[in-house]
Order: sequence, then C-alpha cells, then structure tokens
Amino acid sequence: MKSRNLGARFLLLSSLCVVSETVACSKQETPAQPSPSGATSQPAAAPASAPVAAAPAAAPMSSGTAIASAQYSNDPNLRCDLLEVKRVSGGALLVRWRLINTAGAQASTGLVASGGQSKPINYDFDWKEIYYTDPVENKKYAFLTDSDNNRILDVFYGNYEAGQQRLNWAKFPSPPPTSNKITVFIPKFMPFEDVPVSQ
Repeated sequence: MKSRNLGARFLLLSSLCVVSETVACSKQETPAQPSPSGATSQPAAAPASAPVAAAPAAAPMSSGTAIASAQYSNDPNLRCDLLEVKRVSGGALLVRWRLINTAGAQASTGLVASGGQSKPINYDFDWKEIYYTDPVENKKYAFLTDSDNNRILDVFYGNYEAGQQRLNWAKFPSPPPTSNKITVFIPKFMPFEDVPVSQ
C-alpha cells in the first residue's frame, strides 16, 4: 500500500510538474511572439539609432557654447571654438577651447568626393604660442606651471581624424580685476580679441 501511495503521489506530482511547465512555456511564448514583429520594426528604428551614434559628437558641444571660432592656418577644416575664459580660485584664469576636424561633417553632407576619405589634419605647435594678453595692462601672460615645472593644462596635439574633436584647457595667472577683456592666443589660429573675462 505504501508503494502504491508513493506511486500515486509521484504520478500526481509528475502531472502537476507537466501542467506547471506547460503554463510556464505558454507564459514564455507569449512575450516571445511580439519579438519577431519587433524585429521587423527594427529596420524602421535602425535609422533612428544612427543619429544616436552622432550623440557623442554633440555631447562636447553641450559642454559650452562657443564665444568665438577661428580656422587653422594650415587647413581650414580644423576649427577652434573658444568656450570659456573665467577667473577661478587661487588667482588663476581658466581658458577652455575645442578643436574640431570639420571634414567629417563635410563628408556627411557630400562635400567630400564619394569613396574618398579625408586625410587627418596634423596639429602641432610650440608651447610658448599659448598665452593671452591684457590690453589694459599691456602685458603678456603664459600658462601656469606647478612647483615641479609641469604645465597646468591639457592640450592635444597630433592627428585629428575627420569628425574628431578635443576639449583643451589651460590655466594662466589672472589679470587684474580692472581687466574685463583679454586677447587669447591659441597656436596657429587667429587671435581671439576682446574676449570677456567671466567671474
């Protein structure tokens, strides 16, 4: 009798497992059915993902509106956007700018021949070319260095691929409080004149 009861219980448990597996399978199949239709709608969504890929390029743009822009003297496809000139703590002046190889934007608008790839733009300079002048004091200011004579800046030089952009910054001694406008010199670009100094 015990063996029959165990057998009956085993059959009962087995049938419950089969029923629960069937229910579980039917629950899994229900969400799985929309995914093929979702897959067919994916091609429609694919073009929307292409602009999302362009979002990283737009992200640095949101980090600051350009005060002024200039073109590289060796190649007009390289642009410099001056983003910020601000007094900061410690009696320093922070200058931020962005360099962009705009050839990538031209390629997407068809300004570059189809099949042709834009060559990278090599950007190089001498460190003494990064400075600003204060017209009120008629004085030139070089970037700051620390106690070990390391430059207090982050400036990229080298090749800029088509569409590539880099944020750069440097700290300088702050001009006197009476100086509200300065001229910023970024190497190989026209000077940014009469730039307002923010607090």
